[in-house]
Amino acid sequence: MARDISFASFNLYNLQVPETATRLGATMFSEDTYQRRLQWASTILRQMDADVIAFQELWSAQALRDLFMIAGLDSQYELHFIGDRWYDIAVAAAVRRPWRVRETMLHKSFPDGFRLIKRRHGAAGADEERTDDDIDVQINLFSRTVMQLTLTRDEPDVPDVEALCAHLKSKLSTTLDPVEARNDALKPHRAALGAALSTIRRTAEAAALRMIVTNLTKATERAVVVVGDLNDGAHSNTVSLLSAQPPFRRHRKSRVGGASDIGLYPVTFLQALSDFQDVSYTHLYQGVREQLDHVLVSEQFYDHSRNRVWSYKEQQVWNDHLDEGGPTGPERATSDHGIVCARFLWDPADRQP
Repeated sequence: MARDISFASFNLYNLQVPETATRLGATMFSEDTYQRRLQWASTILRQMDADVIAFQELWSAQALRDLFMIAGLDSQYELHFIGDRWYDIAVAAAVRRPWRVRETMLHKSFPDGFRLIKRRHGAAGADEERTDDDIDVQINLFSRTVMQLTLTRDEPDVPDVEALCAHLKSKLSTTLDPVEARNDALKPHRAALGAALSTIRRTAEAAALRMIVTNLTKATERAVVVVGDLNDGAHSNTVSLLSAQPPFRRHRKSRVGGASDIGLYPVTFLQALSDFQDVSYTHLYQGVREQLDHVLVSEQFYDHSRNRVWSYKEQQVWNDHLDEGGPTGPERATSDHGIVCARFLWDPADRQP
C-alpha cells in the first residue's frame, strides 16, 4: 500500500572513492574493488526496497551517488549528507519519493543542559565509602554527527515522521593518550582502559540521543524513528537507555502497552515476539553474533498503541556475507555489518469510543 513505510540501516564499511585515502596511511580502494563493493551493495539496495535508508561509515558523497546510479535507483531517491565535505566517517540518508525531507537538523553537540555529573556531598572524609559520588564525564559532542530528517508527504492524513540517523561510538578500544600509553603500570591494561573509554562515550551518546528523542516525543503524538549502527546489542544498557524500555502488551486482555509517550520499541523485539526463536544478528566478531544495527520506533508504529498510525510487518536482515575470514578494509567486497530493514503497514488505530 502506498502509505506503508520501511526503514533500513546500512553500514557501508568505510566506503570511499578509489585512490583516495580515508585516514592517514590507510589502504585506498582500487577501482576494481570499489566497483565490486558497489555491485554488491547495489544488489542489497534493490532487494531491500526501503523507503528510508540510514547509512554509516561513508567517506564521500560521490561514493553514495555512484552506488545509487549503479543500482539504477538514483531517480527514485533523494540523498542527504552532513555537508559537502567531512573529515571522517559520517552518516547519510536516502529517502524515496513520494516521501521527502521537509527539514534537516544536524546534531554534533549534545543538547543544552546535558550533564553526567554526581558530586560528593558531606564533610571531607565522611563519605569515602560511597560508590555513587565523584563522577564527572566531560563529553559534549557526538563522535559522529546525528542527522535528523523531518519526513513528509503531500497527503494531509499522513503525519510527518522524525527520523534520526545515528552511528554511536564503537566497542573498539580507544587509543590511550601518549602520557597514559607510556605509563609502564598501564601498558598491560591499555585494551581494557580503552574499551572502558569507548563504553563511557557510547553511553553518553545514547543518553544525549535519548534527550533529543524525549524532547521530540514528550506530550506529543509525533512519530519518531531512530535508525543506525548503535554498536550494542538489543538487550544492552545502551539500547535500553535509548529506548526508555516501554511496556509491551503480552496478552489480549492486558491494558499494558496502550501508550508510551516517550518510549521507543526496538524492532528486533517486535520481530522476536513473532518468531519461534531469536536468530537475528548483524555483526560477527570472534565467534560472537550480535545485532548492533537497529530500528527503534515510537508508539505510532506499535501495534497495540491507541496512538498507532502504522503496524509492524517484519524485520529483514541481510547477513549471509558476514564471516571472519578473507580480506578486510578496502580489499573486502562486502560490508562487515549486516543490513536491517523494518517494514510497517499503514494501519491507523480506531480511536472512536
